[in-house]
Amino acid sequence: MVANINSRNERAYYLAVVLVISMICLGGCALVFEPKKVTPDAVAIAAPASLVPPISLSPEAESALKAAEQSVIEGKIKRTLWSAAVEQLAEAKRAAKSFDSESTLKYAKETIALCELSKQQVQSPAVTW
Repeated sequence: MVANINSRNERAYYLAVVLVISMICLGGCALVFEPKKVTPDAVAIAAPASLVPPISLSPEAESALKAAEQSVIEGKIKRTLWSAAVEQLAEAKRAAKSFDSESTLKYAKETIALCELSKQQVQSPAVTW
């Protein structure tokens, strides 16, 4: 069924129709539909107790932090406070914000020890050279 094409416009039109039809046919073959992947619903898995972040400090860490804060206040009043004690208290407070009881306890105890040493230094006699 070849058409008898006489004019140039008819040939161009025929060529365009053939191209459109072939593009539709080839384009339809190129479309590949992938099936939807079915994913199972999310299942809640309980994390081990060691991985669950704590929501509060241990009572021992809280009391040590309060005692450290009190020691620093006393040191300021008596004018015996060392700057290292203030730095350790800041570290203890930073650890307390992240609910790290172990670090809070360690830094608080260090703060208390430094405050005690600063008090002892004032009570000892002055050294003369």
